[in-house]
Amino acid sequence: MKIYSLIDEFSSLCPCVFTLGIFDGVHIGHQKIIKNLILKSQKKYCSVLLTFYPHPKEILNYDKKFFYLNTLSERIYNLKKTGVEHLIIHPFTENFSKLRTKDFLKKILHPKYKIRKVITGYDSHIGKKRVNSYEEFQKLSHIYGVKVYQINPYKLRKKIVSSTHIRESLLLGNIQWANQALGYYYTLSGNVIQGKGIGRMMNFPTANLKVNSKKLIPKKGVYAVKINYSNNIYLGMLNIGINPTIEKKNKRIKIEVHIFNFFENIYGKKIDILMIHIIREEKKFNSIQELKKQICIDKMNIQKFFSREKTNR
Repeated sequence: MKIYSLIDEFSSLCPCVFTLGIFDGVHIGHQKIIKNLILKSQKKYCSVLLTFYPHPKEILNYDKKFFYLNTLSERIYNLKKTGVEHLIIHPFTENFSKLRTKDFLKKILHPKYKIRKVITGYDSHIGKKRVNSYEEFQKLSHIYGVKVYQINPYKLRKKIVSSTHIRESLLLGNIQWANQALGYYYTLSGNVIQGKGIGRMMNFPTANLKVNSKKLIPKKGVYAVKINYSNNIYLGMLNIGINPTIEKKNKRIKIEVHIFNFFENIYGKKIDILMIHIIREEKKFNSIQELKKQICIDKMNIQKFFSREKTNR
């Protein structure tokens, strides 16, 4: 896959099949669009995907912080796996958002792109007033000799798969639906940093994770997780929260994982935490002893969960 950092960087010697969108999460709905892109580009055409960074909501919603399902590197990695030949990541700026739809389409439908087919999602919008991509491409299709196809939404348990719905599910702790909608386990990645050592004092040493500040963190609670470290997979339990039993003042959310049967020193090392199942919500306990007792129960429940998962395969 070839990557371009501006729309103007790309030009093609062969005719193209084209799609555009944010593709945050590269979920199964996105994958459906890209499969059609690849299918319609076989043998005769090359496949081109145009995406944007930062997300328009990050630039235009000044009063609200926006969080991503994928960091940019994760999005590139997930798109690379689809088989797309050309990926254009164009900077989204406030000035770019003011570009008229007609001018934008003329820019990307310039002869150097050689676009012959366009694939759009059901909710794809572009331009200054966020008009429907499919309708706008249709208006210009006869002028530029382009065929336009719209892909219907992908539904999972009667709910449309979208990046917005996945974010909502993660914030509600509905990890199973989010994972099914993504087509892979939602993952928190980062370097292990020094903590206060409280987990170790309770015989449950934890690796404290520093994640990208723009990454969406799921609902506070205890989770059954898998940990990818140095291409090896381990089982463990993850706590997302503010440690209300211990922390009296610091309300910063911490991400701490206890890796089962693991004794290496991994400070400064990168790990990936694959979110599997929520065990319980965060709770304040009356004492450290009560907290430790609950952690023992959590670990037992997580081990039972993974044992059942293994049996049901």
